[in-house]
Amino acid sequence: MSENGHNPTQKGPSSTLTLTITFDQMSGAVGVTGPLQNPLICMGMMEMAKEAIHDLAKQAAKQQRIIPANVMPMIKPA
Repeated sequence: MSENGHNPTQKGPSSTLTLTITFDQMSGAVGVTGPLQNPLICMGMMEMAKEAIHDLAKQAAKQQRIIPANVMPMIKPA
């Protein structure tokens, strides 16, 4: 797969683009590969990724939410 998101052995461009962001924890360096010649697509992909991460975090928070006993009438506090 090449940096622009398509496989050179395929005929014609792929319908899938790949934007890869890497982060080196030791140096703090960030690397980006993908269709960088088209910043509009890259920025759109990043925004959609941010939304997906935000939605996932909201779902995880809902699953881990603790419901106080006084909200549940069938449970009588001690």
